[in-house]
Amino acid sequence: MGLSELAVDGVAPSRAERPSTAEQVAAAIANANARGAAVVVQAGRTRIGVGDPPERYDVALDLGALRGVVEHSPADLVCTVRAGTTLAELEEALRASGQRWPVEVAHPELATVGGTVAGAAAGPSRLRYQHPRDWIIGCRAVLGDGTLTRAGGRVVKNVTGFDLTRLYAGTYGTLVVLVELTLKLIALPQRTMTLRIDRTSLAAALDVAASLRETHLPLDALAIRGDGRAARVHVRLAGTAAAVERLAAAVRTHGAAEDDDATWQALTSATAEGDDVARAVWPAGHRPPDTDLGNAVLYPGSGIAFLLDPIPPERFRAMRAAFESGGGALIVERANAEYKRAVGGAWGTIRTPARIARALKERFDPNAVLAPGRIPLASIA
Repeated sequence: MGLSELAVDGVAPSRAERPSTAEQVAAAIANANARGAAVVVQAGRTRIGVGDPPERYDVALDLGALRGVVEHSPADLVCTVRAGTTLAELEEALRASGQRWPVEVAHPELATVGGTVAGAAAGPSRLRYQHPRDWIIGCRAVLGDGTLTRAGGRVVKNVTGFDLTRLYAGTYGTLVVLVELTLKLIALPQRTMTLRIDRTSLAAALDVAASLRETHLPLDALAIRGDGRAARVHVRLAGTAAAVERLAAAVRTHGAAEDDDATWQALTSATAEGDDVARAVWPAGHRPPDTDLGNAVLYPGSGIAFLLDPIPPERFRAMRAAFESGGGALIVERANAEYKRAVGGAWGTIRTPARIARALKERFDPNAVLAPGRIPLASIA
């Protein structure tokens, strides 16, 4: 891959490195720190566009060669993998033991475990399994000065004190570079089933989703696909064959028909394609403050929606204000640098106190080597 293909928001690096071990990653970052160079970490590049344009970008650190399973303990439902391992590779490695990591993202053949955690990637699995950080028990990470560190452990009951792995999740490579992660696993379900409920509007689909949630049925995933006119509610059930049949009977009372399980990959892939994508967030369990979302994929039980059509900057700013006033956010996932500037930045109003964010940055990356400018200092954590 040429340097121009490694550009972020139109800014290209002057060189690229592709380490294959944690120690090589640490050496590359230590060298950048000594030279005052800025590093942007990447691998699958499925969400490299999230964030503001880098203030500096000298070295592209590609972790695509840092891959593979380090250790798997099926009896303990625990697995340690290198950060550049794709989710498809992880799925294949665990399938023989009848296990899986319950995190679902767009383009699993490209998306890596490290990138999924660092970018707090959202998908249908959020409904039942929450945040990717909830399925990590330990990690190895490189600080901005090249120090190789370890946090947490390799067994579920081995974490004491402040859990740094949770802090690192969602910092987009601006505090540390994740090089190895120990994951909690679950058993593969005996059976899955996907059902679909058609409605004539997004508001009506949200009503159906709310009604399903009120039943407290253990749904495996819940999503809405709207096109600005009609909307479709997708429900996934998982478990034993008998349990899935019982759940399906309850969901069918809402007029559901069986659908293809491949629907879920189509939904997640749609959120990481196209030139213009925004991610809306609102308090889980509530309705979004704006239901005129156009072409969108929503995860209503998790309070997340991906808006897939271009939104004029003035309209975007008004929508952002509405989401923020309700305790949420509207974030630019995919757009050019000019658009990000026009809407006031990728992230919107900062919520972490600036003094805390700066203290974290100074502690983990004192010389601002790691992706400077990608997240405003007061947005970290």
